[in-house]
Amino acid sequence: MSPEARRTTLWLAALGALGAVAAYLAKWPCRFGGAWSDGTQYAAGCYSDVFPLYFRDALDSGSVPYLDVPTEYPVLTGGLMYAIARGVSWLPDETARALGYFDLTAAVMGVCLVATVLGIGHIAGRGGIAPVPGAAFRPRAALLAGGLVALAPAAVLTGLINWDLLAVALFTGGLVAYAHGRQWSAGALFGLATAAKFYPFLVFGPLFVLMVRELVRREGGPGAVTVGGFLRPLAAGALAWGAVNLPVYLAAPRNWATFFTFSQERGTDWGSLYYALGGYGVFPSGDLDLVNATGMATLVAACAGVAALAVLARRRPPLEQLVLLVVAAFLLTNKVWSPQFVLWLLPLAALAWPRRLPAAPALVVFGLWQLAETGYFFGIWQHLLWVTQQGGTAVPGSGTGLDVGAYSLLLLGRWTTVLAVCVLTVVDNLRGGRSTV
Repeated sequence: MSPEARRTTLWLAALGALGAVAAYLAKWPCRFGGAWSDGTQYAAGCYSDVFPLYFRDALDSGSVPYLDVPTEYPVLTGGLMYAIARGVSWLPDETARALGYFDLTAAVMGVCLVATVLGIGHIAGRGGIAPVPGAAFRPRAALLAGGLVALAPAAVLTGLINWDLLAVALFTGGLVAYAHGRQWSAGALFGLATAAKFYPFLVFGPLFVLMVRELVRREGGPGAVTVGGFLRPLAAGALAWGAVNLPVYLAAPRNWATFFTFSQERGTDWGSLYYALGGYGVFPSGDLDLVNATGMATLVAACAGVAALAVLARRRPPLEQLVLLVVAAFLLTNKVWSPQFVLWLLPLAALAWPRRLPAAPALVVFGLWQLAETGYFFGIWQHLLWVTQQGGTAVPGSGTGLDVGAYSLLLLGRWTTVLAVCVLTVVDNLRGGRSTV
């Protein structure tokens, strides 16, 4: 590694650490101000799943996820939750253990964020997953991409809502490995990431359609995906996913399946388009079967569009842009869209930055997206405050919150700006001219 590359790595690590500290400080009113205990976490905008789920999932009493209690998360996330709970079990009382559980979780997620920033910076600095051969490493591109992932306001605000950064870090590691031709390692990391959150599995869709393109066109060169280049990561991913899931399935099949049954049976989530349309009375968002069917149909249609772009575009689209489009399509059509899911998109957006469009429209679209995500972050807590008060639970000194109509405007703003990022990416693929990356 050259001295310049070493300096860039240190700067990227510093950016990641700064982002981790900022995310921890964003929870200050709850962690140090008592908002988790007095019910004002929505009004303070510092809600986190970590603290309440420590009690809900009986981690405070030493219960083992899946074996003793059903757990709504994939097994790698459940395993991490248990390991961290055991790591603070020596603390003297229940309150100290619960707060220590949050602190240790924050530290682990901070390590995951640093790893993500290093990985994204590395890929961006080299010019993408499949750069032009002989291209020099560009520290400025690496730092800009890493800085976006670490310090974007939405990332800071949502970084410690849940355990998503574990999957994000593993998925990023898989992309780095794939960029260096280590396809078995990449697939194993993709499989482990899928064992933490489902969304990394979507990477195999773009890999498949790029393989189809290569079979049809025989283009070769950087970015070409051969049959082996698809099957090796897929096989490694299946083996890694099975290695961590099979023991849990054999020991407690019903509780292991909770993630899948819960995903199928849960109702329309606060963040989904269906919730807003239901609030305006234009879609029966309470009809679960219709919501599931609509979500599946629209996702299939969106993925078919991405596949058509991948196969028919004059130039081969970069893998990172296709993955961004597929993950965004998954969120845009899904009945569940939690605030922290922006963490799934940010690293991909940094890598998929437009190659052939001028910088100005890209900056405007990405800026509006982050503004909308930030507005949505504060809006959802105000809406949940309103829902709480409508249910008869008063929260002293916290105002009335946002009703369905006002909250839905923020939700639609978020939905629209993510769609705008997708449109920008598609236009970039169809535009002529030389790449600026």
